[in-house]
Amino acid sequence: MVNKVEAILDAVCQYTGGMNDPESDAYKLRNPLMVRSFAQLGKHQTDGKGHRVFSSFINGYKAGVFDLECKINGRTRANVTPNSPLEALLGCYEIRGVSAVDCIVSFLRIALEDPEITGKTPLTYFSQQ
Repeated sequence: MVNKVEAILDAVCQYTGGMNDPESDAYKLRNPLMVRSFAQLGKHQTDGKGHRVFSSFINGYKAGVFDLECKINGRTRANVTPNSPLEALLGCYEIRGVSAVDCIVSFLRIALEDPEITGKTPLTYFSQQ
């Protein structure tokens, strides 16, 4: 069975080109989720827009999983809670608009074998394994 949090990350990674588009910022930064650093200045290496720079794809992927788990469980200042819809979570990663959300939803429906997933699906769905 596919881990639901990893499925979200995989969907975003495909959307951003983080794994297979060497021209994308996500690929160049080794940051498939395009997470930003809100730590004290100098703690993390960042690009000019505040996105974290990772030394490897694996490190960026692990950080992405951690970031998603924190947000899905409401343990951040991102204004999302476990009852927030998927589209609110995606907005944290600057994925907004019907076509962008639909792209992620289409991926998740296939990956998780659940045609009922929508942009309105509550995050609690993704925290249950």
